[in-house]
Amino acid sequence: MSSNSGRSLRSGLLYACLVGGVVLMLVPIFWTFTTSFKTPAEITVVPPPLFPESFLNIDNYTTVFERLHFGRLLWNTFSMCAVVLTASILFASMTGYGFAKFKFPGKELAFFAIVGVLMVPFQSVAVPLFRWMDRMALVDTFLGLVLPLMISAFGVLLMREAASTIPNDYIEAARIDGCSEPRIFFQVIMPMMKPTIAALAIIKFMWTWNEFFWPLLIIMTPTKAVVTLGLSYLTNMYFREYHLITAAAVMSLLPLFVLFAILRQWMVEALTGSGLKA
Repeated sequence: MSSNSGRSLRSGLLYACLVGGVVLMLVPIFWTFTTSFKTPAEITVVPPPLFPESFLNIDNYTTVFERLHFGRLLWNTFSMCAVVLTASILFASMTGYGFAKFKFPGKELAFFAIVGVLMVPFQSVAVPLFRWMDRMALVDTFLGLVLPLMISAFGVLLMREAASTIPNDYIEAARIDGCSEPRIFFQVIMPMMKPTIAALAIIKFMWTWNEFFWPLLIIMTPTKAVVTLGLSYLTNMYFREYHLITAAAVMSLLPLFVLFAILRQWMVEALTGSGLKA
């Protein structure tokens, strides 16, 4: 009886911790959402109200679209994410497959070098990277924006773990049937790595969508800016327009929620069946 009581107590504490963690994560999002419908007068009230006077007040959203040309910022960000995702997934999956299934001189050293990139903060290489972009006349260009983000060392590590779980029998059978190496990769390997590719797509999309430091350095023209830079345009050293900042933040979060809702099943499969196990 005491054993069951102890187990129930531990389960109750665990659930309480999980609920507390969920609340801590959701409260800022909930507060941002409700604030996006408030007027400046409602925000400055002490204590501030939990809910706005009306959820039909969309003036903040219309103002953001008009002042920041937010549609343009969204298009720039989607374009950046599309190019970066396509290149990252293709490069990471091919490289990971090569490290997992092929033997070549210096293989372990090369893989160690790629993994070592994960230990280097991007800020430490931002200045020489910017100078290279300047020499190639890529500052304030779309290519200069996406080029450093297209290679993902984390993606190579993730895809290598996924490819290593694929039995060699499938590859050998395809070779016996006369398939070329590119055909084996695209028709045999990639379909078997769909959950991991989906997980990488979500993670890389979030990282790219939320990227702020590199766009801040490389982009000079407001019409070429991305969503994260647009949010920074709503604040300065004298004042912050919280009603507009929260409205822009809500709109910038929606694509992330939609992508996760579409690919959540594959992501869970990848996290439970790949090298990301705890």
